[in-house]
Amino acid sequence: MFKYMKKLYIILLINIMQAFSPKLYAQSDNTIELSDAAYASILTCGPGDEFYESFGHTALRICDTNNDLDVVFNYGCFDFAEPHFYLKFTKGRLNYFVLGVPFAEFMMEYQHYKRAVWEQRLRLEKDELSRLFDSLMVNIRPENMFYQYDLFRDNCATRVYDMINKALSPERKMKFSRPEHSTTQRDLIHKYTEDTLLWWRFGVDLMLGCKTDKAMQTEEYMYVPMEMMTIYDTTIMSDGKPLAEPPVQLLADHRDKKCRSLSPTLFFWILFVIIAVLTFFSYRKGWKLYWLDGIIFGLVSLISIVLLYMTLFSDHWCTKTNLNLIWANPLYIWPLVRLRKYDPVVYVAIGCILLALLVGWAWWPQEFNPAVLPIVLIIMTRIVSRLVK
Repeated sequence: MFKYMKKLYIILLINIMQAFSPKLYAQSDNTIELSDAAYASILTCGPGDEFYESFGHTALRICDTNNDLDVVFNYGCFDFAEPHFYLKFTKGRLNYFVLGVPFAEFMMEYQHYKRAVWEQRLRLEKDELSRLFDSLMVNIRPENMFYQYDLFRDNCATRVYDMINKALSPERKMKFSRPEHSTTQRDLIHKYTEDTLLWWRFGVDLMLGCKTDKAMQTEEYMYVPMEMMTIYDTTIMSDGKPLAEPPVQLLADHRDKKCRSLSPTLFFWILFVIIAVLTFFSYRKGWKLYWLDGIIFGLVSLISIVLLYMTLFSDHWCTKTNLNLIWANPLYIWPLVRLRKYDPVVYVAIGCILLALLVGWAWWPQEFNPAVLPIVLIIMTRIVSRLVK
């Protein structure tokens, strides 16, 4: 019932946005001269309950009371009803778009979902503010509003960063005070999926390749809204002036606290112990656990097909060179279709690959999810049992 009501609320909100946006589109063809009372600010929204909301959200607000203007430019819009939505997402060809939303309606949504919102006013020169507003007005035109989403390089937050950067005068450059260190893009995903989203983190870790395990420059943190807010709070311009005022909290987080989810790592360690004990007794009693091997080899084969698809056929750069294909590879399809046959060459090949993975665990250029270790041990247990039958 709640999900149904939530969908109705979203539909109502979109209708409000669409009713408001044509007015902006009409204005986008005319020059609006901002008054001296105008200002721009970054709106940073705290995490929500859905996985895609766990990193928060960023939008740009332009307010000019003298012109009766108070609009939020929201680059985080997408349409679940778009044909082949999930297929386009996996291929990396999903279009997001920007909408101009009345500030009051924007805040109403986050108040409804009890999510936190902070505002940082930007200390822009008048010509910079005008350039920023003009660029945003051009962006919301129907022919310009769509862009191809990229979690790390082109999302609601990076678009805001790019728009601000382009609006700055050539002589005014950002000077970040955030120290450089070895944080990676995968590290930030882990940071914002603590406790309650561990299974989502596990799935994402399986999909991401080793390119997301490189140390980031400060600008690369900008894909996470909360990180952007922290960085901008200490950013100084080349003229010695701060880029933004300290964040002011407009809404507090009043969401119900979620229960901690069962850790995938703990789950698979428990499963490993159960399968190891079952394998021991099956060896002693002569049981043939074909059903168990069918489940294990079948699931790993399915994972390998998904990983191969994301590596070879997806436009997502972050899913390329995925070393999870070492342990989840198509070799398992062979023993899956020949469960009752004895194929020692294939079992030895799989065993050697898994052993190499374990021996070099700490030196591989990709960070594996901790749950992968017990999964590999489960597979090895069943491979060894088939070799010594």
